[in-house]
Amino acid sequence: MLGSLIFRQFCTPDEEISYLLADPVTRYAAVLDPNLQAERDYAGVIRHLDLRLIYVIETHGHESHQSAAPLLQAETGAQLVAHSAVDSAGVDLHVDDGADIFLGEEVIVVMATPGHSACSLSYVWRDRVFTGHTLLAGITGPCLRADADAGQLFDSVQQRLFGLPDEMLVYPGCVTDKRRISSIGQERITNSDLQASISREQFIQRKQPAARKVMKGRSSGGQHVLRDL
Repeated sequence: MLGSLIFRQFCTPDEEISYLLADPVTRYAAVLDPNLQAERDYAGVIRHLDLRLIYVIETHGHESHQSAAPLLQAETGAQLVAHSAVDSAGVDLHVDDGADIFLGEEVIVVMATPGHSACSLSYVWRDRVFTGHTLLAGITGPCLRADADAGQLFDSVQQRLFGLPDEMLVYPGCVTDKRRISSIGQERITNSDLQASISREQFIQRKQPAARKVMKGRSSGGQHVLRDL
């Protein structure tokens, strides 16, 4: 039994997805991949449900939208959670693979899933996994960033995410073909980028562009700038 559940999914007109989850006992809340376009929506839910925002959690930095993290931090005092290799003064809590994030009586487990970016993380909570742009509904994320690695993306999905139970719900970071949710079992069978016969080398050939887009603020000395991940 999952018990009572406080969970919301938010989708912007640009089809970027973010999430709010909370502990029903302590009323502590977290927002995952906060989008500035949805900031008022988060605030409304937090007020309506009498929640206290404790964490702002990023699966990776975002080029596709402006993060609401700085605003939420300033307004609520919430801590920003990001990968340990992210070099940003705004990050309050650096996390690595296998770390537990305690949200009242709830536990969010960190899973390293690099590939879309070097610092991509997924988060497992209850019966669901938040995959950012690593695994979408029906496809895998793009490999256009300076620190993207298609081989790592293949391994992250095949070895890490597909190691989760089939019934685990997949909540991605953006809409694909009007789909906002999937499951590990469904993706294992139907994901068009990961047909049963595809090899790692074939996947890399298909996903990795000949000349990758070079981003401003690319990695230096093993550290990464949050806005460019």
